[in-house]
Amino acid sequence: MSLTCIFCNNNFDYVNGRLRPTKTDYICSRCGYIRLADEETYDDFEGEKFSQDEKTIISIVLRNEYENRNHKPPLKALTLDDLSQIVKQYNRLDPLAKMDNALINIDRSIKYVGGWTRIMTGFDYPYYHCFNKDELDAVISLLTEQNLIKLSGQSYPNYDIAFSNSGYQRLSKIKKPGKDSRQCFVAMWFTDEMKSVFEKALKPAIEFVEEGSSIPRFTAVRIDNLEHINDINDEIIAQIRRSRFIVCDLTGYRGGVYFEAGFAYGLGLEVIYTCREDWCKEEMLKDNTGKEVTNLYDRSGRKIEVKKEGVHFDLAHRNRIEWSPQNPDEFRIKLQNRIKAVIV
Repeated sequence: MSLTCIFCNNNFDYVNGRLRPTKTDYICSRCGYIRLADEETYDDFEGEKFSQDEKTIISIVLRNEYENRNHKPPLKALTLDDLSQIVKQYNRLDPLAKMDNALINIDRSIKYVGGWTRIMTGFDYPYYHCFNKDELDAVISLLTEQNLIKLSGQSYPNYDIAFSNSGYQRLSKIKKPGKDSRQCFVAMWFTDEMKSVFEKALKPAIEFVEEGSSIPRFTAVRIDNLEHINDINDEIIAQIRRSRFIVCDLTGYRGGVYFEAGFAYGLGLEVIYTCREDWCKEEMLKDNTGKEVTNLYDRSGRKIEVKKEGVHFDLAHRNRIEWSPQNPDEFRIKLQNRIKAVIV
């Protein structure tokens, strides 16, 4: 028996290794590991009439996340809102960016200098941010014309590919930063309460010691704990570039934290999101009697609506660790497990 992928219409077998897939939980050779929240999500997606381009965008994002997780299952089942947000947030790469991205992906699959890898254009085009196999064929042709890669014969639609000397030189300029770094940048709200959470949960979770070692696996870096003479924004960017990954705590709806998360994501770094549970959703503020405070007034008497913002909708669909200040140990364990699963 076979089923069809909801995003790319690719057929896959009912039994796939150890996984026994259903239409909401399966591995597609084109899109990666698909896990939808429930059958209602599947039915709603079918009814929403997503365009083929939009389906391909979802395929691109999910396949890349699957590869970045080293083929591990997703941590979160996707809802219809999640899929809609993926489409809204996706930024198409221009041709030069697609070429650079292809070099990075090729490098990930080659195990040693001078080695070869195979690209199957019919299945791999989403991984290369292409919308069909012909576009991936064009990217490979451009890389060949620029003498950045070499091909072993002509085996279209599949290619055996290795780097040229020029390709290695180009790769050294664009390769993902922080690959061998032991630093984790922590983006967060700087309040006394949050500093306590950093010391009790965030820092020990990041600086765990592996069995048989006495050295912390990573070092947690927070910008207010660093001595420096640079412009604060330049120093933040420099520290993120030096990091292997970042932990981004969304508590407090801080604009700087969102900027740091976006900058790290743009570099291709893994971003782990956390948030204090009472800051995850929007709610009205209350005074000490429990009465909602709906308005304030500035000096000129103009009314200002007030409310406590939740996680911004751009990141609302991202998987995050929600925590309570009453249970720092639980937060520490969850974050440490996430780091071990995603980063190590």
